[in-house]
Amino acid sequence: MFRPSEDDLSPPPHKQIKEETHKRVLLYVRKESDEVFDALMLKSPTLRGLVDAISEKYGVPTERIAKIYKKSKKGILVNMDDNIIEHYSNEDTFILSIESYADAYKVTLTEI
Repeated sequence: MFRPSEDDLSPPPHKQIKEETHKRVLLYVRKESDEVFDALMLKSPTLRGLVDAISEKYGVPTERIAKIYKKSKKGILVNMDDNIIEHYSNEDTFILSIESYADAYKVTLTEI
C-alpha cells in the first residue's frame, strides 16, 4: 500500500518562493478631505510598486516623486523602503498627502 511521505505533500521550495515574490498588496488610501477611500494595488510589494500605483491613480509622474514617507499612529515619520512595504498587511488604510515642492512631490502615508 502506498502512503505519501511528508516530503511528497509539501510543494517544492522554489515554487513557494516564486509565489511570495509575486505577492500583491492592496492598500486603501484617501486624502484628508475625502470620505471615500481609493484602492491602490501594488503589483509588487516594493517602493517602486508603490510609486507606480500612486502615479497611475493620481497622475503624478513617477520621476517627480522624490520622497515617500510613512507616518505611524504614534506620529513617527519614517522614510519608506521596500522592507516596510513588504510587511504591510493586505488592505491597510492610510491618509494620503501629496505635497509639491520645487519640481518634485513628497508623499506621506499616515496610518489610521
